[in-house]
Amino acid sequence: MAKKVALGIMAVLVAGLFALIALAADQPLSADDITLLLLGGSPTQKIVTLVEQRGISFKMNPDLAKKFHDAGASDELIETLTKAALKSKDAPSAPAVSPPAPASSQQTSSANAPAASSNAAEVNRKVAETLRTLEDKPVLQPTHAVNAVSSATSAKPAPEKDLTDPDPIQIQRINREFAAKEKLFKEARNNYTYHQINKVQELGPDNEVVGVFEQEWDILFEDSGKRIERVTYAPTDTLKRIMVTQEDLSSMRTIQPFVLTTDELPEYEIKYLGHVKVDQITAYVFSIRPKEIVKGHQYFQGVVWVDDQDLQIVKSQGKTVPELKNKKGENLFPRFTTWREQIDGKYWFPTFTMADDTLYFSTGPVHIKQVIRYTDYKQFKSKVRIVSATPTDRPNAPAMPVPPNQ
Repeated sequence: MAKKVALGIMAVLVAGLFALIALAADQPLSADDITLLLLGGSPTQKIVTLVEQRGISFKMNPDLAKKFHDAGASDELIETLTKAALKSKDAPSAPAVSPPAPASSQQTSSANAPAASSNAAEVNRKVAETLRTLEDKPVLQPTHAVNAVSSATSAKPAPEKDLTDPDPIQIQRINREFAAKEKLFKEARNNYTYHQINKVQELGPDNEVVGVFEQEWDILFEDSGKRIERVTYAPTDTLKRIMVTQEDLSSMRTIQPFVLTTDELPEYEIKYLGHVKVDQITAYVFSIRPKEIVKGHQYFQGVVWVDDQDLQIVKSQGKTVPELKNKKGENLFPRFTTWREQIDGKYWFPTFTMADDTLYFSTGPVHIKQVIRYTDYKQFKSKVRIVSATPTDRPNAPAMPVPPNQ
């Protein structure tokens, strides 16, 4: 989102996950535990309850509060943490949670790789254990996302699975295989038509809606795979302090429904975080960040959950990078979560994206909410080439669904 008044930028970095410690149920939460819960998609009320029940082992400070907020913490959670810190007068001050090292430091990190790799299995075990012990509520399905319910959730509960962490060689194999599956998914999605609803709300000081941007698209594809959009609904934009830019629209098309294929794999640094249960499935968790930022390109930075059976992404959480700053103004992007649903029993397609974030412009913060819904997936195969996407008052005839085995 861009400010309608062009000024400088305040960069927002997502806090990283380091030195994670598996806790007993009665021990206070550390700063790293709070960060892990936030990046794991835990609901605010669940984290608040955990903080109230167990307390915290650190003192709050402005820098730490900002880093928690960047990781997705709400004002309610920050207030709860502040109150909990006051109750723990003897708690030591917690150092600010450091963000992941930039790509430029990769060479230095590689020099220390032997020492780091010797502890990798133990770190991975602790990450997985922390994810399991701190949060027992599913993170795949949001309570408000009626259309984002995984088909797996309606099945009978499966027997408890072994959540053993794969070894480094297996992790590399999993990376290659899920990227290959994602490439197949991307190609398959190009044979589907669907409807996309995009809404951005600007909120006032009392969380009242003061402005709205909304567009709905019918998504079609040429034989070549080129994306065709036909706008079917576009009321007047009433946003006051921000505007939706071409970069925002590009993010809605390609980054928020994030796909990591074999072709994009070399562009990203991927780190294994754990093996966890998500609703009725189990998934590998990976941290994803671009190795290098190329001017004019957009990238995903965040965390993905990969189904350990289908080896496809079922949930992604992060933001679009880089945020932009130039003489014309600044363009900041919200932190979002995208859920996928299994379509036709084969591929996990994005069905719901949500963002509820505060963008810190140089002139002051702006609270926004964003919802994207992807509906009416229909397999479409035709020898007729689509040569125009001109809006029309006459809706397209629905495509006949094709059985998935054909």
